[in-house]
Amino acid sequence: MNLNFTHGRSTRHDRAVCGSDDGPGTRITNEPSLITCPDCPDAALNELIPNDAVTGDPHIMQTLREARDGHTMKIDGVIVDATTAGAILTVYEAATPRTQTKIASLPLTLMTRLAWDILRDEAEGDGQ
Repeated sequence: MNLNFTHGRSTRHDRAVCGSDDGPGTRITNEPSLITCPDCPDAALNELIPNDAVTGDPHIMQTLREARDGHTMKIDGVIVDATTAGAILTVYEAATPRTQTKIASLPLTLMTRLAWDILRDEAEGDGQ
């Protein structure tokens, strides 16, 4: 039996608000009463939270510091947790000023991937 849900439409893109792709039978609607996906209502509420910063914002690192300190922050449509913010800031603060400028200009997804890759490589190097 294949269950296909009706998903809510995202305001940020043309796909389902929950990010699901059930395949060719996927239905997406703007009508809340037709949504059958159990994840869409929570995802829709998260999508309504305004961005605290976006890529290229000169105060993005301050926003990450606030997230690291336990405040809920949203950057580029993504809610940032304290652990991820702490990882980004650890790498950022260890970098040279020239590299800090480059890191601060990255989109959040790349910034996060870079931070975790660097920290993972350092942790693996400590074990040798």
